[in-house]
Amino acid sequence: MEEIRVQTRIKEEIDKLMVLAEGYIESQVGVHTIERGLFKQLLNIGLALLIFILKAKIERLSRFGAPQSGGKPMRGKGVESRQYLSLFGLLHLERPSYWDKDLGKIHPVDGQLMLPKSSYWSYNIEELVGESSSENDFKESVRLLNALLNLGLSGKSSERNAGHLGPVVELFYGSKAIEQELEAVCFSASFDGKGVPKIKQKSEQLIEGNPKKRLGKGEKRGIMEMATVSVTSSFTPRKRNIDSIVKGLMGSIAKSEKAGPESEVPRDNNWHKNIHRRAFLADQQKSIEYGLNRIKASMVNPHSRFVVPIDAGIGLEDKVLAWVKENEMEGQFDGILLDIIHVSEYVWDAATAIFGEKSRCRAAWVQEMLTDLLHSKVEKVIEDLQQINAKTELSETKQKQVAKAITYFTNHKHKMDYKTFLEKGYPISSALVEAACGHLVKERMEQSGMRWSSTGAQNIMDLRAVKTNGDMKDFMAFRIQTEQQTTPNKAA
Repeated sequence: MEEIRVQTRIKEEIDKLMVLAEGYIESQVGVHTIERGLFKQLLNIGLALLIFILKAKIERLSRFGAPQSGGKPMRGKGVESRQYLSLFGLLHLERPSYWDKDLGKIHPVDGQLMLPKSSYWSYNIEELVGESSSENDFKESVRLLNALLNLGLSGKSSERNAGHLGPVVELFYGSKAIEQELEAVCFSASFDGKGVPKIKQKSEQLIEGNPKKRLGKGEKRGIMEMATVSVTSSFTPRKRNIDSIVKGLMGSIAKSEKAGPESEVPRDNNWHKNIHRRAFLADQQKSIEYGLNRIKASMVNPHSRFVVPIDAGIGLEDKVLAWVKENEMEGQFDGILLDIIHVSEYVWDAATAIFGEKSRCRAAWVQEMLTDLLHSKVEKVIEDLQQINAKTELSETKQKQVAKAITYFTNHKHKMDYKTFLEKGYPISSALVEAACGHLVKERMEQSGMRWSSTGAQNIMDLRAVKTNGDMKDFMAFRIQTEQQTTPNKAA
């Protein structure tokens, strides 16, 4: 009788679709209205079909009788209902319930149908909302789905979904096989930090991504915690001419004498392959080990090499060198290089202090300094700056600006052998990780007024990494498999 009733409903919904279509032929409405009406009715048909299929499957599975525990049938506890939010809408499933002294109340049919255990949402909705929340604030992440499918999702439910999916990312990447490169390949690992805004309450708990919450007495905005971004890749060495690199750093002087560090710069990321990104909150060590361990797992050919282009971030160099020594990778490690873009900014700042921002001499001097640096003449550049400070009448403020460049180059000259890196065809900038910092962290975590808990921030950065790395489908397959392999389905 129940099967006949469901089949009748399906036929009624299909008949409604035909009536709707015929009515549109005679109507004066626009095609956009027709599309919406047909789509809504197709969702009704889909929901009716899904109910029909699931009820039939539950009835068939229930015929096998009570499941066994300790060689004895479990005690039946009747039929219980659970909600299931599908892409077509909400439905209620009636399925048998059983009791076991060790497992408690379970619903075997839930596992046989692979229904979610930690949520009443369809895995399809989990994926769509999870991917969307990695890009947009929680409220915005459900807006389009609600508009299309009328699912009644809330920003809070999107936040909870991120809480379900985020912790799985670490397990996913921990179990995902890393492709081994059998041929001699060059690898690059870069690391950089980006602050995540956080806020403390009196209870010492931190609020997740709620830009509209009013601050309590004594609370302050602007508390930041550093996330360290790891970017690894492989690349084919490509030799480049120093003059062309300088031209790229300078921008087109012929067009404007105002060329500066914001002008065109060499973009190493257009020849990197197999790019993998992750971000770790308040754990620089983990980020470095994660990236370098990925390279080690890929680099099976003894002739492969790896390099680490980074900025001058505190602690990065020491931790990289310690990992290399601990893992006995000295023979395949070709060194750390200071990002040329950051170096060029110090050169431009020094030039502004010496000549003034509008001087025609400024760009020509910068070009000469960058050429010397790319020829690995760091000592010469330092001496030139020292002589300028000693012999040129500059104000105290401008002398400090020049001295700042001298100190920077002196402290990091051991990481500025650009000529050797260029001759080997290696990257000389950390543009790849700089871009990842902006995309993985800044664009999502620093949206207007947002503050995060440590857990909430890590969940979103992990989901964002999965999406950026192009792993969302594999991730959701892993998520479903691991959840379904746990203990029997209990009350949902």
